[in-house]
Formats: sequence, C-alpha cells, structure tokens
Amino acid sequence: MAKTKGTTLVSLVKFLRSQHEKARPRLAPSLHHYLDERIHPSSWYPEEDLLALIRVMLALLPGARDANLERMGEIIAREHLEGIYGHLKSEEPHTLVRRAVALWASQHDSGSLRIDLHGDDGGTFSVQGFALPSDEMCRIFQGYFAETMRVAGWTDVRVQKAGCVLAGADACTWHASWRAPH
Repeated sequence: MAKTKGTTLVSLVKFLRSQHEKARPRLAPSLHHYLDERIHPSSWYPEEDLLALIRVMLALLPGARDANLERMGEIIAREHLEGIYGHLKSEEPHTLVRRAVALWASQHDSGSLRIDLHGDDGGTFSVQGFALPSDEMCRIFQGYFAETMRVAGWTDVRVQKAGCVLAGADACTWHASWRAPH
C-alpha cells in the first residue's frame, strides 16, 4: 500500500474539520478518524486515504474542480517551502531541481520525480511509478510544481500537462516554462 507523509494531509484535513457536519456523512467510516485525530506531519498515511479525502473536499468546495485541485497543490507547496522545508528553496534552477526530487522521495513511498531542465527557462517534470495515479493527483502535482517555482522567486511560471499514465503513457509529464530570478 502506497503511503504519503502527513504534511500532505494537514491543510486538507483542516478544511474537512471546518466542514465537519458536511464532511462526516460523505466520508467512509474508516476515514472518520481524520476528523478527530491529530495529523502527524512526519508520519506516513495511506495514499488511498488521501485521495478519498480529496474527493470529499471537492464535493464541499464551490468553484471549478480543476482549479480547486491546482490550488490545493499550490497551498501544499507554499506550506512546504515557506514552512517545514523552507531550507530547500533555491533561486538556482539546478539546486531547486535536485532538492525537489529529494523532497518527493521524502513525501511519497512510491514513484519517482524527475525534472529535466531545458536551459534556464524551462523543463519537463515526470512522475513515474506512482502507485495511485488519478486525475486529481495530477492536477495537484501541476499546481505544486508551479507554486514551487513561484515561491523560489521565479516568474511567468507556466506548467501544462503533456502526458499521463491514465492515457497509456509511461509517466505523467508536464512541460514548464519560467523566468528565473536574476
């Protein structure tokens, strides 16, 4: 069973707790404990639980589904790079790439992140072997990748999905462009 670190759950669970009366009936009974028990940022939680919690959150949020998912990725990236993992932030592209790959490995026990830079103003992000691929997770990853660049001080960041394992590709891939800080 694939697992993710608690830091990926914190904001999501806070939101669901703020909507406790609406969230509880939508959650499977096996997930009710997330509404009551503390999330430990350094503990491992099932990726399946994360996806189920995300789907309940989506049912409770107003607005466009895809935009909400990308926003969730942005929020998690900001929490990581302005909080507990702030020391990983870097304006230097090669350093940020190396650190982002290491951060992925510390957050997910399945799959791997690869980032190939194309000069100083673009690159390709690839997630391969992730145990629980879904459209929801791909949208969250897209928002996360874009916000990681923005938090590092990069501007004109654009990230677009290029391929997906759900459509038969070997990996989920995104093409990105940006302007690095000077």
